[in-house]
Amino acid sequence: MGRKVKLSRDDWINAASDWVAAHGVATLAVEPLARALGVTKGGFYWCFANRDELLQAVLERWEAQGTQNIIHLVEQLPDAAAQARELIRLVARSVEPQARGPSTAVRMQYALWGASHDPLVAPVIERVTAARVGFLIQVFTQAGLDVAVAEHRATLAYASYVGMVLLRATQAGAEAAGMGRDGLIDAYITMLLTPPMAEPPKPPKPPKPPKPPNASTPPRGSSRIRRSTR
Repeated sequence: MGRKVKLSRDDWINAASDWVAAHGVATLAVEPLARALGVTKGGFYWCFANRDELLQAVLERWEAQGTQNIIHLVEQLPDAAAQARELIRLVARSVEPQARGPSTAVRMQYALWGASHDPLVAPVIERVTAARVGFLIQVFTQAGLDVAVAEHRATLAYASYVGMVLLRATQAGAEAAGMGRDGLIDAYITMLLTPPMAEPPKPPKPPKPPKPPNASTPPRGSSRIRRSTR
């Protein structure tokens, strides 16, 4: 039987975040969460109306810490190149594995992508993805890339992040080179920020050859010549 200990709202959000990262969204429920905390579930309802309100709080914190706060931090840097490097560094550090396996950030991101069909999770995932890709486009355009190129590079960069999370979450990339290495970060930023090569000028079109005379049309003056020889 659980202890009658009053936990704060943040205590429940912390525990629920750990639960989602470890077990997924679908298994989040009040009773097993209270049992894992060693408390009765009665105290939960002093903080939240129901399980969905708790999940909404978990999602709001994840969105703030994993996207809004990072964007605000990076925007304080003086130029686009510095912003790009710091952003890639922060993201690379977040996906680096811990001693016991994938980082909490990786496990949480993986769990939420896996629950993207959930009516509470889906709009948050959509909003976070739009904010992240939009900020990448902003950084790349400020670095001098055309908007169309910046959009393509932003999509490429975010797709790389998705792939790295999947590799780390499934341990498929456990032996891969760490994204946190400075050399790899420098190479990646160079790839993202280097303007595309200009297309070589097209060679001039060769002049069209003159049209051959139409064989069915007699040369000028030929009928007059035939009449004069009668």
